[in-house]
Amino acid sequence: MSKRDDPIAVLLVQTAKHDAAAFRELYELTAPRQLAIAARLLGRRDLAEEAVQDAYVSIWDKAENFNPITGSAQGWITTITRRRAIDRLRASPWLKREIDIDWMDTIPASPDIHEDRLALQQCLDRLSNKVQSAIRLAYLYGLTHLELSKMLNLPLGTLKSQLRRGLAALKECLST
Repeated sequence: MSKRDDPIAVLLVQTAKHDAAAFRELYELTAPRQLAIAARLLGRRDLAEEAVQDAYVSIWDKAENFNPITGSAQGWITTITRRRAIDRLRASPWLKREIDIDWMDTIPASPDIHEDRLALQQCLDRLSNKVQSAIRLAYLYGLTHLELSKMLNLPLGTLKSQLRRGLAALKECLST
């Protein structure tokens, strides 16, 4: 399916024109997955629902910023939801949770992302365990460099260098 044929992208473009019906349909198509992502991050459904609500308010307000040429609509929506959930995690120091580093199996399954998930896992497998963990913790759980440094018992500069090299290696691996 080309990006032009992506129904979510089409709905986002219509939402940018403040088409309420398109926004409603966009929400119905995408919200269940976004709720699962937020619930996984936050560990509580009520907080996940609030994060998703905040995300969709932001999507309504900023839909004109979506560019179907530069990325997928689903990815754009997920990034916004993930950021709202991480904001809630960071704003609530009392919200402590166990971090499950083996997160690949927890992402909601979807036939259109199966190949991407497999490619990502194969590329991650090429990295050292510490770099894999750092990337997963940073991008799934939103941990800061300082938090990662303490958790992985690495000097801050070393951690940043390893993340930078690891992300460059992932980018190269995924582009081949």
